[in-house]
Amino acid sequence: MKTTGNIPTPTRHLYKEINQGTFKTTQHFSLVEVTGGKQILTDLLNVNLDRKFAKSKPQLWLNIRPDKKWIGLTGLFKTRYEHYFIGDKGKNNIKEDLIICRFSDDMDILIVYYFENYYTTDIKKVIQSINQ
Repeated sequence: MKTTGNIPTPTRHLYKEINQGTFKTTQHFSLVEVTGGKQILTDLLNVNLDRKFAKSKPQLWLNIRPDKKWIGLTGLFKTRYEHYFIGDKGKNNIKEDLIICRFSDDMDILIVYYFENYYTTDIKKVIQSINQ
């Protein structure tokens, strides 16, 4: 479902940083709680700085850990809203799921808003719906 009409309620994953300061360019996060739906992402996430290999030039990369290996989920792109980054998930270059990441001021809390089967480029409305 691709629409810019009514914005569905996302599944909200709240993560807290673990191993703080251990790595220079990577932060590891552990799941604290899930609200608004069933858990979609893994219990552990990591976010690392882009190393300039992708043509799309994201600022960060969001990785999941379903087993014992880290797997790239999406590139995260800075938005004009402070601490908010946008990513997506899909198949064959078709964007199916919208992913909004919001970091706390000190970057030790990460909230991932996962909009399953929903994608839009109108981030302003999505951010407004999240902040209501």
